[in-house]
Amino acid sequence: MRDLRVLESRSLSIKIKTMKQQVPFIFIWNILCLPGIVIGEVTGWPESVCRQSPEENHDECRRAPEKEEENTVLVLNSSSSSSTSSSDDVTSEDSPLSTSAEHKTLIEATATAIEEELMPRQQEPYQCNIYLAPSSIPGAGFGIFTMRDIDEGEKILPYADAPSIPLCDDNANGVEETDWNHVDYLWSGQGLAEYECKSVSESVVTFGALCNFHTYLANVHPLGAIYDDTMSNRFTSPMAGSFSYHGGHAFEATQAIKAGDEIFADYGEKWLDNRHGTFADFVPREDDFRKAASLLNKIHREMFENKVHLTDAIMRTYKAIASTMDPRIGSILPDTASTFKHLTKEQYRSKNRPLKALLAENTIEKRSIEWTKENGICLDLVRPGKSTIPHAGQGAFAQGYITKGSIISPGPLLNIRDRNLMKLYNNDDEVVGEQLLLNYCFSHIKSPLLLCPQTNMILMNHCSSRKPGQGHCGENGPNAKVQWGTSWDPDTSEWLKLSLEEVVERTANQRRGLSLEVIATRDIHPGEEVLIDYGENWENAYDEHLKNWEPPVDDGTYVPVRTMINNKDYRTLEELEKNPYPDNIINVCYFYNGGNDDDEDEDEEDEIVEIEKDGSKYVAEGRIDGEDSVYKCELLEKYMVNDKTVYTVRVLYSDKEHFILTNYPSESISFRMNRYKSDTFLLNAFRHFVEIEDDIFPEQWKVYPLEEDEDGEEEDNEEEVDDEEDEEEE
Repeated sequence: MRDLRVLESRSLSIKIKTMKQQVPFIFIWNILCLPGIVIGEVTGWPESVCRQSPEENHDECRRAPEKEEENTVLVLNSSSSSSTSSSDDVTSEDSPLSTSAEHKTLIEATATAIEEELMPRQQEPYQCNIYLAPSSIPGAGFGIFTMRDIDEGEKILPYADAPSIPLCDDNANGVEETDWNHVDYLWSGQGLAEYECKSVSESVVTFGALCNFHTYLANVHPLGAIYDDTMSNRFTSPMAGSFSYHGGHAFEATQAIKAGDEIFADYGEKWLDNRHGTFADFVPREDDFRKAASLLNKIHREMFENKVHLTDAIMRTYKAIASTMDPRIGSILPDTASTFKHLTKEQYRSKNRPLKALLAENTIEKRSIEWTKENGICLDLVRPGKSTIPHAGQGAFAQGYITKGSIISPGPLLNIRDRNLMKLYNNDDEVVGEQLLLNYCFSHIKSPLLLCPQTNMILMNHCSSRKPGQGHCGENGPNAKVQWGTSWDPDTSEWLKLSLEEVVERTANQRRGLSLEVIATRDIHPGEEVLIDYGENWENAYDEHLKNWEPPVDDGTYVPVRTMINNKDYRTLEELEKNPYPDNIINVCYFYNGGNDDDEDEDEEDEIVEIEKDGSKYVAEGRIDGEDSVYKCELLEKYMVNDKTVYTVRVLYSDKEHFILTNYPSESISFRMNRYKSDTFLLNAFRHFVEIEDDIFPEQWKVYPLEEDEDGEEEDNEEEVDDEEDEEEE
């Protein structure tokens, strides 16, 4: 054991880790080398300290340590009679410290500083910014709460929590609403995701899936996702197309949000209107709060003018009458006279909070920060970053010290009744593979169920200790594991007792109740990547993929969209005749028509109308990457106006309307992928679900028999079971 002996009045030992944690040794060096402190012997300092040390020419620093040990003991030692002091140590008589109580105190303080400042700080738990907890909207399930004040225009988190995952043409290719309970959670494709295929849905986890909608109290909106298809090279990487290149959506506050408040997304009232005949019919719209406030003011005025004392019975009568006329408005009115009086007093007391806002706040149950922490679970213990595993895309990295056994990430699940429904089709309606979503979901080799987490749990990559190679993480294996959700989601234990048929039925009724969670199997340090075991079947499938993978031919017809966007290599139609774009690239232009679509003349049904406009006003706000109001366009002419390059463009607005825009700004031009040309549609893109351990997967959900093939290995017989089920239905 290496030691550092410093002359002082007594011995102190402090144990600090040099391998498991990055201890700032330069701090220790500077503290111990204070004027008047005599260093006796320094042996085996780590090389990094020698490079940083002010004593660059110290003999010991020129000698590299023979072997790194997990632990180093610093012995602050004194007294000439000490048995641990070497003959070369300076005696207590020689040291100015020997008679100075002040210096003795200084040494003790130094030891305490090392012990209290370095070690515990490495193990302090991360202070979470957002929590998953029961929603403040009664009966709304989970919600997301902030633990800090957020200003208007500030991001909820300074990054997109996880990648968004595109799903292509699912409805057009036979997936029914009753096949999964994703219907209320999927977004329409936005930004570059919109151009993956003809009909795009987008899975956006955490804020995009778990934030509830309040028509009046919505306080966040999404920012555009960054698409980067240079993350993987289709000509060299066997994992090209196996993970999402869509960086996910960060969320920004549309108003100030106080610590402890629930974060509400704005789905748009059309989202409710399109669900006629469901719970959505009874959800108050924003205008309902205005009408309810007007009604309460009228009641208050009549009570005052007629000198009538408002009682609970009178208030209930008003509420019953209003509910008969309009159930949504009736649901907003207070139940008691005391609540009515409180609201009217607050209206006059808070000039900046109108009565309609107070009524909206009255529809939720206020939660304290303490309550949320006690009854909720942290959602941002990990953040995305480039994985340490080659070709794996993004990974999950610890934001703070995570102790063994702690829940790293909760994972409320959405279900798909049969993973075989996740087929991926090309532009000719031919099956070319499976949906990318499959790689982010969990299942079992003997079960058709596909279970998809709705949090940053999807960031966690694979490693195991089964065999050397990619994904091998040593004898200790991964640092986390997946298990079923515990007490934070009480519905899970009930669902695990259901039969497969009952789970499918609840899924068809758009109900959810299952959750997974990731727990640490050892202590995890800040900045460390969190890794889980995807299962032996996943590993075998991946090995088979590597063995059979062949890169596509690089014939010059493909260039990453991100490369084209960064280079801004815009070409007019004339230039394209000599130097065409790669097959996967199209031009898009920012444009909005203001909702002034004129009715077409029936005689001109088959003709395309071209409308000329001044294009100088069409300037994209923010990043055009995430802009939805873009259309395929052609660049007709390029010229200079006031020392700026501008274009005349043709915007292919619809099958019947094109717009010719002059003086069009170059910053409103960009690129998108040609549909069905991204890496998602590579014929040999790897696909396989993450496997749930056999010993925790319910036996009643295992329905696929496994047969032995000619080589004596087990193979999945899913297709035969599907055929038998089809015959039974017929």
